[in-house]
Amino acid sequence: MDFSKFTITKKYIRNNTQFELFFDFDLKEITGHNRKTFDDCRSLLYFLQSNLGKVIYLTTTQTTDFYEEDDKLVINLRSYQEFCKKIAQNGRNRTQAFLAQKLKHYLEDDRKTMIANSTGEEILVNLNPETRKQIEEKLRIVNTPEVVDRDKVVFVDDQNKKQILEQVINKGYSDDFWALVSSKEPELTDRLMAGRIQANRRRIIDELETRLSSGNFSETSGDDSWQKWIYKNSWLFGINYQPPIEKQKININGIMPDFLFPTLDGFVDILEIKLPSVDIIEKDVDHLGSWVWSKDANCAIGQVVNYLCEIDRLKFEIEKSIQQVYGRTISMLKPRAFILIGQNDSWDFDKKEGLRKLNHSLHGIEILTYSDLLKRGEAFIESAPDIYVN
Repeated sequence: MDFSKFTITKKYIRNNTQFELFFDFDLKEITGHNRKTFDDCRSLLYFLQSNLGKVIYLTTTQTTDFYEEDDKLVINLRSYQEFCKKIAQNGRNRTQAFLAQKLKHYLEDDRKTMIANSTGEEILVNLNPETRKQIEEKLRIVNTPEVVDRDKVVFVDDQNKKQILEQVINKGYSDDFWALVSSKEPELTDRLMAGRIQANRRRIIDELETRLSSGNFSETSGDDSWQKWIYKNSWLFGINYQPPIEKQKININGIMPDFLFPTLDGFVDILEIKLPSVDIIEKDVDHLGSWVWSKDANCAIGQVVNYLCEIDRLKFEIEKSIQQVYGRTISMLKPRAFILIGQNDSWDFDKKEGLRKLNHSLHGIEILTYSDLLKRGEAFIESAPDIYVN
């Protein structure tokens, strides 16, 4: 294998540890965008986190499938992506599942260990509707005892309870299943539900990556617009926010943002959403080392300044309307404003410093990129505790 062909390196930070992926192709030519990642990249990084010392090389020419040499793993990008489309694993397990078929030292015991050590949300991913129906029928029989054939009954003891539970969870969940588990094991239900929420949030992170890669979504028009998607998934901005308040529900006249974001301490932030594809800052050609806002960013800042002025003018009216409609006491004192616009993951450090300086010059307003939002979501997922089925 000619490893000198892998001339492109991308560095990633996970839990304060740096990992590298090596490529023998230009990511922009393959993915069609300037982002430093691509679909299914996160699973490769999870694998490297769990297998320190291993190195992954992604190729389109050196092998048609997979090649291993010492700690070097060479993976054909297309083969890997096609495999990921076919399996029911979540983003964290895809690389393990792919390599389980390739590496000679992935024996049956290794596969069993991988399953045994999987978190609750990872166990929940392999769905088989037919088997699930069989398990649910057996659970119904156990819940309503009757004289039945022995092979129609599930016998559970200390030795097989984990296996039985994993089998049930692997087949999906129904209202009957959750009702049964909740009535018998409320603590276990809470842990499984936490795993379910965590798995859903991982799916949303993957969806955000896909949306950013496609670039085919409107700012405000349609059910799949960026505005509707962001408000639906506002948890990405952090745990400091309560559910957003819609302008149309509080019926306030004047220039107002579509949504207000109440903070946990009873105040309000506002968010203005622009497209991820537009420019944010540009070089000041007349002054060396200086940067200026792009036209789109400058217009967004002016728009938000108007919002803040109107909120200050109508603060008492807005507070009263929110109290009447939502029954909540919210203070409109000096709201902060965030503008979600553009992407900066392909920027060099000089340009990132330029955005930092320009952001610092604003008062009560901050430019936030979609790249930053993606990183926040990934950090939120990685910092959450794993949920294990014991």
